[in-house]
Amino acid sequence: MTVNQFTARRLVLACEIAEVPHGLRLLCPDGRSFLLRGIPREALVRGALPEQVLQVMSQLGVLRPARTASVVVVGAGPLAADVSQAIRAVPGALVVELGDGPGRSRPGGHWSLLAESGSRLRPDLVVVCPRDPLGLREPVHLCQDRAIPVILAWAGPCGAWLGPVSLAGRPGCQDCLDIAMARRDPLWPHTAVALTGSAPGWAPRRWLAESLRRLVDQGAGCQGWQSPSWGSWTVREAGFTQLDAEPGCRRCRDRRDRAA
Repeated sequence: MTVNQFTARRLVLACEIAEVPHGLRLLCPDGRSFLLRGIPREALVRGALPEQVLQVMSQLGVLRPARTASVVVVGAGPLAADVSQAIRAVPGALVVELGDGPGRSRPGGHWSLLAESGSRLRPDLVVVCPRDPLGLREPVHLCQDRAIPVILAWAGPCGAWLGPVSLAGRPGCQDCLDIAMARRDPLWPHTAVALTGSAPGWAPRRWLAESLRRLVDQGAGCQGWQSPSWGSWTVREAGFTQLDAEPGCRRCRDRRDRAA
């Protein structure tokens, strides 16, 4: 069977797969594990399983309904393409590609569609992929003003940055990160200019694409969404760091004032 039964049934594996001498061990997040015999790993990943096995896996909680998520990717070039392709692999994900400037529109149009009055385009997440570290803040701020979750992803020749997810009503946003970077390094704006136009490397692009795929797959309730953090990738290491809200961030201050 070539059709992925999980995708067709809007199901997804809710466990990790470990190959063991006697078959496949299914490792659940709650600590349970199950041994699956006589089924190749490829068949399990594709969901090419007998109906009885699918029913038992569902009853045990090994399978869960796939989340439906609409994601807008703003940008052009290899990074935006990689991110769109990776997120489309998430069961239930609908991706709309929007361009980042004149003459560089994507199949879905330009990011200004998000600003049109009465627009029905209100995605669960907007991923902004600028060509330079300080670019495309307009769609980021637009999403913040419309209370649409938004995250910025940038890749250079040998490095990448991701996040934070800017959420309405929660301090810690992209502006906070911009302020923090400038405060820690007075020459940061000059460094950002020097990186403008640099072609993104393959390895940082893949790290960003995989991180965003995992973020969408985990859903809005996961720590990556709810906790303000930002990630970085270099040839030596990669990881995520907690982002503290900046007292001088006007947007976070305005959100606090509106909530008060």
